Amino acid sequence: MDHTREILTFQLGTYANYVGAHFWNQQEANFRYGDESEQVAEEQLPNNDILYREGRNDLNRTTYTPRLLSVDLAGTLGHLPVTGELYGNFVQRDEELLSLSTGEELEQARKRAEESGVCAPEQLEVQEQPKAAISEYQRDLLKNAVVPEKNYQLAATANSWADFLYARYHPRTLNVLPGLIRDPATQALGTYSAGTELWQEVSFNEEFCDRIRLYVEECDGLQGFQVLFDIDDGFGGLAGKCLEHLNDEYSRASFVLPLHYPRITSYAQADPRLSHSIRVVNNVLGYHQLSEQAMMFTPLSTLETIWRNNNLKSRSLPGLQWQADNLYQTSALLAAFLDTATLSYRLRQTQESLLRFCERVTPAGRKMTAAGLALPFGLNEGQDLIEFLDQSGDQALLTQLTPGCEPGTSYVVQSVTARGIPAERLKRPREQAGDQLRMAAYGCDSVSHMLQLYYQCTYHGSVTNAAATPLPLKTQLPFPYEMFGAGISGGGYRLPKGAERESSSRVDSAPMLAALQNSTKLGEHLDNLHAQTHRVQLAKLQAYSHSGLERDEYDTALDQLLEFRDLYADSQYL
Repeated sequence: MDHTREILTFQLGTYANYVGAHFWNQQEANFRYGDESEQVAEEQLPNNDILYREGRNDLNRTTYTPRLLSVDLAGTLGHLPVTGELYGNFVQRDEELLSLSTGEELEQARKRAEESGVCAPEQLEVQEQPKAAISEYQRDLLKNAVVPEKNYQLAATANSWADFLYARYHPRTLNVLPGLIRDPATQALGTYSAGTELWQEVSFNEEFCDRIRLYVEECDGLQGFQVLFDIDDGFGGLAGKCLEHLNDEYSRASFVLPLHYPRITSYAQADPRLSHSIRVVNNVLGYHQLSEQAMMFTPLSTLETIWRNNNLKSRSLPGLQWQADNLYQTSALLAAFLDTATLSYRLRQTQESLLRFCERVTPAGRKMTAAGLALPFGLNEGQDLIEFLDQSGDQALLTQLTPGCEPGTSYVVQSVTARGIPAERLKRPREQAGDQLRMAAYGCDSVSHMLQLYYQCTYHGSVTNAAATPLPLKTQLPFPYEMFGAGISGGGYRLPKGAERESSSRVDSAPMLAALQNSTKLGEHLDNLHAQTHRVQLAKLQAYSHSGLERDEYDTALDQLLEFRDLYADSQYL
């Protein structure tokens, strides 16, 4: 009997929800609605049932929503009701509707609610909620009047992930932390210990664990969990306790992505020096917990380094430009990586599982992996993959999204996924092949086979598992398409030198490559973290002095972090 092999996703923290919003937007961009003009065969599309659940709302209408639990601060939902918009307990007010305090306006609202079928008239109670700001994109989306060619300027105007979220969530998805209001200047949930204390509060723990249980009970063959969380603040502590609970109760595979803010992080009652120390302690405690509780974890950031990077020096991707501290743009890059890297266990044709996916790239207890990304992939307009790889030589195909480390090209274990490269771009037919016939790669009959051979030849002593789908990354609204340079075609390929895309056209899709990599050089990432601990004076951190964190507890985490780093010491062990 075939099971769906469901996965439950967690998004813990504001930046995690930014990344998650782009991720779910990307899933829905790939939905099929009977359009036979698509170039990608059904079996090469994602199996959406792995991440989504089907249900029925109170109006007996079928819903299809992410199997997701999200936690965020108050003030981040904007116009979104915490119970979602699909299950009959929410009516969108017209912008012109006046205050409901007078009889005529109240009756108008009641009539609209009754006509919508929310519930029986005798059970209806109408309450006016405070008016929330709504982005122009969301306003058009509610009216079903989004104009794809319109410039909504989301990079400049998006104040929350809710401003560009296209997907719609289930009523049990959103969990808002009462009393903790988002402040762009400082972290409201500042310390790892504050996050662990929040988990232990009965008011939060019981309801959240019940929601986990309800999702799990709906599954026929739950294979595990995807967990995204902000590691620089208290959401790291919340994630650590959540992983403990998942391991104790369900014993399934967990792929965890700790996210580093692309901004200088500040904390209440702390100057820049103390804020840096709080962030270091948060990361030490977070990495220690991940090394024990996660099956695999991959730190993500668009910054080159997360320590002493006051100028916010960012990674660079050829053909793309973005603002280093823009949450809307940077989160789209991390979501593109997540979406592509996980396709290997989500495609309809694959036999890969989340468990096997994690085991492939975590030998000998090396649970931490690095993220590599090529967006766009780099193919020139009209160029075949075999020629591109041949001309690449020793030049790296990937840019690292794990800060402060480079996996190198020797003794690497990696899982590589390519998307958006159609079969006809693999190589030329034999009668037109010319010099391609003399290349060893001409014998390859698929994109994944050719990538496997490429890495076998260029990465000494390495093990590569490659997967591919012709499905490109969709980059229409609400993706930040403005990041693409003028030298990239509408299909995401490089134009000839000097040529530019028409100013009125946009990049609608792009081929890309994503990889999870493991090697001894990842120990440098842990070394960079440990080097920062020498400046930490725990007794002077007021934020932690009130949290009950004992010095012995911190020292134990630090010692075990060093033991975890020792797993990356043997330079020739895979």
